[in-house]
Amino acid sequence: VRLMSARTKASGVDSAIVNQEIKKLGIFAGGGVLPRLLITHCQKSGITPYVVGFEGQTDIETFEGVEHIQTRIAASGSILKWMREQDIHDAVFIGAIKRPLLRSMIPDWSTLWFFLTKGVWARGDNAILKAGREALEIRGFKLHGIHKFLPELLTPEGTMTKKSANQFQGDIELGIKASQDIGYKDIGQAVLVKEGQVIGREDNKGTNALIRKLGEEGAILVKTCKPQQDKDLDLPTIGLETVRVCLEKKMAGIAVHAGNSLFLDQSDAVNLADQKSAFIVGVRV
Repeated sequence: VRLMSARTKASGVDSAIVNQEIKKLGIFAGGGVLPRLLITHCQKSGITPYVVGFEGQTDIETFEGVEHIQTRIAASGSILKWMREQDIHDAVFIGAIKRPLLRSMIPDWSTLWFFLTKGVWARGDNAILKAGREALEIRGFKLHGIHKFLPELLTPEGTMTKKSANQFQGDIELGIKASQDIGYKDIGQAVLVKEGQVIGREDNKGTNALIRKLGEEGAILVKTCKPQQDKDLDLPTIGLETVRVCLEKKMAGIAVHAGNSLFLDQSDAVNLADQKSAFIVGVRV
């Protein structure tokens, strides 16, 4: 683990090239603020956004002022047809997806064929996302990560708060190993550690649910990118709400994967942590 003062955010990609080459962008939008942030960036950069929203998932504000459709998650046939009609070749998956209602998961023929041929029924989220990417690319679409458009959202390396994480280095190292283990197994991305013990592991309910259930005073949250993660799909994310939930549990701090995770509302989150004398640090893995 390498701890230091936070430095300039690294994107690892030439986002300028991506922004210059793309004129139309299909945005598969889940919930939360990320889709709207990307839409705003596109509008300022001369890229026309086209939004695919999902019933019961996508916030209504996401659709304001943009071309869009709203449909079931499993209606891939009509989604692809609409994207071809708009002459879209580039796309981004972004935003949180809650466990969908059964009605929205009844597959159309295109979706059913995908699941049957890819054999992903019993596999984890990462396997399904990768298979979905392959299916789209075969049909002529190119997928991008949001960090290629908004590299400033990537977590910087080093300590971002007034409080140092140095005294927690042993727990951070343990947390990195444990989070990488559950990530490799495609279970989750985050763990809770306290005094040399892993006291909680993320499941499909998500990071904030883990903290609310098992977070306790003096513990730390460690969240890292899965070793096999396609970084254009589902980068680990923290934000103001994650920090707030940790502080409600009187936790000591947060360590998150530098350059391989998204950190939303960084300034507000760091200020809040400083008020409660907690640390936030971006770590190498």
